[in-house]
Amino acid sequence: MPYIQFMEALGNNFIIVDSVTQDFSFSKNSIPKFVDKEDFLEFDQVLVIEPPEKEIADFSVKIFNQDGSEAENCVNGMRCVARYLSDRNISISDTVKLLIGANQVTVEKRKNDYIVENIFSLSPSEIGLNKNEQVFEIEFDDKKVPCFAVSIGNPHAVIFNDELALDVQKFGTFLQESDFFKNGVNVGFIQMKNAKEINLRVFERGVGETQACGSGACAAAIACAIQKELDQELKINFHQGQVFTKVNLDDSKVMLQGSAEYRKQDVLLNL
Repeated sequence: MPYIQFMEALGNNFIIVDSVTQDFSFSKNSIPKFVDKEDFLEFDQVLVIEPPEKEIADFSVKIFNQDGSEAENCVNGMRCVARYLSDRNISISDTVKLLIGANQVTVEKRKNDYIVENIFSLSPSEIGLNKNEQVFEIEFDDKKVPCFAVSIGNPHAVIFNDELALDVQKFGTFLQESDFFKNGVNVGFIQMKNAKEINLRVFERGVGETQACGSGACAAAIACAIQKELDQELKINFHQGQVFTKVNLDDSKVMLQGSAEYRKQDVLLNL
């Protein structure tokens, strides 16, 4: 029977499944068994590390939400994956290339932190928008809500929520169930602090509001750089800590720096 790891990044909780050094084939059908195990810690997503599907990457990673759906990216989770691979000497380099579906993510170890580099897109088709509008308004509770959409390998809508004061759960569910996005959307709610710092809450597909969201932080940083012309280096605060982002609009790249920690190591998996 295989061993798994419980890890977290800013309260974003993950189960790490190593299918590289262990003979274990994980599928979405295992998710309900994970959810129902009383002795398991709570988690947001399951991250399965596999041998690379293409030569351009060192490893492939599959990401499963609690509802069994598969996600296209998870920046906080990739920091946890990179730390596990480094700590177990499965990867001997300080830089690891991870393939998530068709998306390649690079993670660099820097002292006690991990820096994740992502390519972003403003193309409505790559975001998965049903309409050809990357910036749009939607009516909710008699308010016109401006939304900024971007893909970080997965779809995001960003709301500047200072004056709107939208309820995260209600509006997140509403936009998730709307017909604007073909495959659903992660929704970020920004509260501005100053030109270099914001507070952020994120409603994630297949999960609901989480303590933190790395790809949501990247999406928020891009929205701030483009729509508010803020500094391209931001401090982003979540419920349990902060990350630092840097946007390069010329190269369509966004980097996020933060930590990754263990909650419980080498838990014997008995399904």
